[in-house]
Amino acid sequence: MNSPSTATTRPTAAKLALSFCLSFASADTTPPAMLDPNLQVTTVINTGLSQPMGIVFLEINDFLVIEKASGQVKRVINGVIQPTPVLDLAVNSASERGLLSLVLHPDFPKTPYAYIRWTESSTGADSTVTLETPLLGNRVDRFVWNGSAFTQDINIVRMRSLQTDNTPVPGHPGTNNAGNPAGNHNGGVMRFGPDRKLYIFMGDQGRRGWLQNLTNGPFITAPLVDDTFGGPAPDNAHLAGVILRLNEDGTSPADNPFFAAGAGLGGEVGANIQKIFSYGHRNGFGMAFDPASGWLWETENADDAYSELNRVVPGMNGGWIQMAGPASRLADFKLIETTQFNNAMQQNRFPPTRLAYTAASAQARLFMLPGAVYVDPELSWRYEIGPAGTTFVSGTALGPEYDGTLWIGSARSNQQVGANGGSLYRLKLTPDRLHIDTSADPRLADRVADNLFRNQKFEGTESETLQIGTGFGITPSIERGPDGNLYVVSNTDNAIYRISRRPAPIVAPN
Repeated sequence: MNSPSTATTRPTAAKLALSFCLSFASADTTPPAMLDPNLQVTTVINTGLSQPMGIVFLEINDFLVIEKASGQVKRVINGVIQPTPVLDLAVNSASERGLLSLVLHPDFPKTPYAYIRWTESSTGADSTVTLETPLLGNRVDRFVWNGSAFTQDINIVRMRSLQTDNTPVPGHPGTNNAGNPAGNHNGGVMRFGPDRKLYIFMGDQGRRGWLQNLTNGPFITAPLVDDTFGGPAPDNAHLAGVILRLNEDGTSPADNPFFAAGAGLGGEVGANIQKIFSYGHRNGFGMAFDPASGWLWETENADDAYSELNRVVPGMNGGWIQMAGPASRLADFKLIETTQFNNAMQQNRFPPTRLAYTAASAQARLFMLPGAVYVDPELSWRYEIGPAGTTFVSGTALGPEYDGTLWIGSARSNQQVGANGGSLYRLKLTPDRLHIDTSADPRLADRVADNLFRNQKFEGTESETLQIGTGFGITPSIERGPDGNLYVVSNTDNAIYRISRRPAPIVAPN
């Protein structure tokens, strides 16, 4: 367990707003709408919020909303935002950083804990300056609820936030990614599983080490490190591109898939390996447990090619950076990454020209911890579609045809990218709950939506039967409420929407 530390709080202050994924985004160009006439969308709240990221219900008409850039957790009772936030953290919200996720302990409120994922500002005040965060500024802390406010209890984990890949690495000529360092690929979504363990998605932070399937890091010659701060082994500064599985106090469960392997290695690296549930992930904003089967599903954003939807098995190696999408599409993945969209995959130290030419070669390059297993995605989009918030419907509040369906939001608004930006998607699972049911569209039999090339990506071909809503903007969170309806958080609309069954028309008696 990490030693307790004190979260920095500060008075409310106005600040420059940045969007979830791109800066200076505005509300979507079209109002939200459902494509199924049996469903309706209504506005729960659209005033008094700034860059909301998530909604957490205390009761049916009593919920918490977290805000990305203000670092505030606001309470809404009967549709009214309470005058004083229940928590106010000093966050760095540059790019994809900020206050990103809040989950309640499975026994809440009997066990009055909340777990919060946020990016710490090194100034003690809210900041949008990329460098104003500690090296390990992405953190998860446990807080205690007293009925009206949160106070910090313990730190659960600290992870990399400062991406300084524009600084030289001793022994290697030149610099990488010259110019401003990045603040993206933070992941951020958390969930408690049916096993009562805390699952944390951490994006790859642009790292290029073991957990990105580069045994020797991104360099061809010694020193074989990841960056200025070391690597390629997953020390504290390189524990990235993973889903962590932790006990409620931050310790590692003994039944984690790599617990024994980590114990054998020992030290900081071994302790971190013990925390890992899966690795080889790029970046993602959606994660949900299927209430019917208990399986974990996650969405993963592409660089340019092959967004993914994965059913995550224990010990999974998702293949990044050696592969994205199914192994059978490896050649196409490399073709797109080397010929379109600037021929780069964010981290210039490992350009796409170094990718393998065949699936067999790519799989042979994977860094496989003892017991690890590579698994193809359950569904991919050939070009980036921008999956985001993810949840399952449970029950028949939306109609029996929606019970058990998986819903996914968008990481870009229509205002930003046009096409399918701001969309919601609804997917059905096979009866065994192991795969996506593609029977409604034979084009998806290969489990790839071959959307067409466009410079801004987000094209919707072969997603027509999946798309269920439009105009929702950036949707980092979709949650099922106590009433069984879906609540969609729109970061760009500064709103929360409710999706419910449209009442049957009243037929007047003859």
